[in-house]
Amino acid sequence: MGIKDIFKKIKELPKTLSNLKVKELLKERQRIKGKHFIPGNLIFTSYNAKFKENTYDKTPLILVLRRNNSHTLGLNFHWIPLRMRLKLIKVILKLNKQNIKNNKPLIFNYKQLKPMLKGLGYAPCIRLYINKRISHTGVIIKPERLVEIARLKTESFTNGRYSAEELYKRALKSGRKRTKAHKVKKKK
Repeated sequence: MGIKDIFKKIKELPKTLSNLKVKELLKERQRIKGKHFIPGNLIFTSYNAKFKENTYDKTPLILVLRRNNSHTLGLNFHWIPLRMRLKLIKVILKLNKQNIKNNKPLIFNYKQLKPMLKGLGYAPCIRLYINKRISHTGVIIKPERLVEIARLKTESFTNGRYSAEELYKRALKSGRKRTKAHKVKKKK
């Protein structure tokens, strides 16, 4: 059975099973430091957004893309429908075939993934987090656990109950509006 076959059979976990897995995950909670925000790691934590009137994820599951002293650029898995999460993970695993074969850690390079992220529609799910507003405690998830964690329903959005599919559509629509407004502004 190849990687493609494995990914076809993967389904999102039901909410009750997800809740049990989340409880297990929370037992791994620790103090998060800057050194944990390594590109490719998943960070499950709490976030206190600056603009409360916008819908945001209070407990983001962030795939770290890049970090500097003030901000963390991350792909929030909660904004991404399961099929898209799995497609991304498949690409990351494909890029790391040699490391997997040699039992080495996965290597994650945002520059390498950036064209694919934008081209395949992941751009609306890329979020810029203010480091000071990210909780000091959380769960650091190594890249080797990407598939396991991608299946969980761990989101807690503000301003209503939304699914990843609904929020992805909203983010996509919002991104198109901003792009259109930017093009109009550029023409002037």
